[in-house]
Amino acid sequence: MLVDLNIPWPQSSYDVKPTVADIDQLKRTLVTLHTLGYSHVALNFTLAPTVKLPQSKNQRNPIDLSLLEDVCAATTLKLYTRITIVLEGSSNRSVLSSVADVFDVVAVMPTSPNGLAVATASLDMDLLSFEYSKRLPAILKHKAICSCVKRGVKIEIVYSNALRDKHARKQFIINCKNVIRASRSRGLVISSGAQSPVECRNLLGVSSLVNFIGLKQDKCSKAMTELAALVLLKGRLRGCSHRETVVVGSGDPDIVNDQSVRAANPLKIVKRTHSEDIDDDQSLHAERPPKRQLTQPGSS
Repeated sequence: MLVDLNIPWPQSSYDVKPTVADIDQLKRTLVTLHTLGYSHVALNFTLAPTVKLPQSKNQRNPIDLSLLEDVCAATTLKLYTRITIVLEGSSNRSVLSSVADVFDVVAVMPTSPNGLAVATASLDMDLLSFEYSKRLPAILKHKAICSCVKRGVKIEIVYSNALRDKHARKQFIINCKNVIRASRSRGLVISSGAQSPVECRNLLGVSSLVNFIGLKQDKCSKAMTELAALVLLKGRLRGCSHRETVVVGSGDPDIVNDQSVRAANPLKIVKRTHSEDIDDDQSLHAERPPKRQLTQPGSS
């Protein structure tokens, strides 16, 4: 199960729709990923601070997966939707609660020291990402980054910046080393961020690149398989669970690929009262048969 959590959706705002050429380029990228062995891909829509969310909940996700049905049928790729919220401060942190139920994966990209402090404090997100072609917003501290990892938030490394111009490659190496140092190589996922088929790499190519920077070979493999799959699982469970209760869909144990749960919403979680719990306990004890008494051999 090879996962890529960052394929940019060719749309920067809700007003401008992607063109036919953009969709064709995206299809070629998806076909290339399938050829390289990928099975699960998340399409990423980046929300800038200046872009406002639509009032209607049905219009907040601009990613139209129906445009890629022919690619999914030909390649058997599993496609998911992702939003990356560019966080400059605490002003637009309320956007997360508005889009959490609309997208499969929610990521945050801080661009300022205040935004980094807010993102690593207590935001309910799946991924913490950075702009690897530019300088990091602040010095990454081990305590702040590992607190995100302990909450289940994964740290994303986007390797497509290393395949572009010289300045982006240099900045990617510096930023990637800082992320690996601050996270102690824990909770890392690796995505492509590929805008064209040329920027796609297989597992061996990505492992060689990141291993050269400082991440061990086994960590590279887990970052693109197990840990990336956990991000999808966490995002799917966000809309299908409440505390310790999980909604059961069609019976498929693979909830990552089970598309019937969110589409149908067949169940509603109802909180039980304390009196109902007491009645159930009393009826359970009343129906329980009496215990058998054991007697020793030869005893009267």
